[in-house]
Amino acid sequence: MQSKLLRAIQERTVRPLGSAQEDTVDVRIVSATHKDLGAEVQAGSFRQDLYYRLNVIEIGVPPLRERREDLPALCNALLSRICQESGFSTPELTGSLMEQLRSHPFNGNVRELENILHRAVALGEGGDLHFDTPPQDHVAVPENLQAFLDHQERSILSKVLQETGFNRTAAATKLGLSLRQIRYRIARLNIVTPGSDDENDAPA
Repeated sequence: MQSKLLRAIQERTVRPLGSAQEDTVDVRIVSATHKDLGAEVQAGSFRQDLYYRLNVIEIGVPPLRERREDLPALCNALLSRICQESGFSTPELTGSLMEQLRSHPFNGNVRELENILHRAVALGEGGDLHFDTPPQDHVAVPENLQAFLDHQERSILSKVLQETGFNRTAAATKLGLSLRQIRYRIARLNIVTPGSDDENDAPA
């Protein structure tokens, strides 16, 4: 994908799916990421030439928890849109409600704020907002959900494989998976198992 994007930027042509010819495009690209692309380039996981093509003007946007002074403006804009879409009149965000929001950790960034406001409008009565925010020790929202889930799945699979002596059939049975499913997961998550596949797949 990186090479295709680089080619589109450099040559200003794209080939639509199913088409045999390329079309000329004249676009400006605005991209966003939560990763440090400079570090990704050093690690070899992101192309340096693509990085310099994209990184012409860089605008750093800190997470919401580091710019709580933006909460009033964000809340007003989000509430206005939410209420307009729902057909409600926009409620007043009082000082006490704003203080309640300021104390929230916002591990989920602006998306979490939007979710909280959606719930506040839905649970409110008589045009008032009702915040039903989770406690401070709620589960943190990972920055990269897929990476987080892969890590959890890899840990569980590795643990069960070790407990079953790396017998895939036994591990699959213990996890409620088919042999084909556990083979796929082991390959996708790059889990190294000792012995041959036949040995690992032998019935327990």
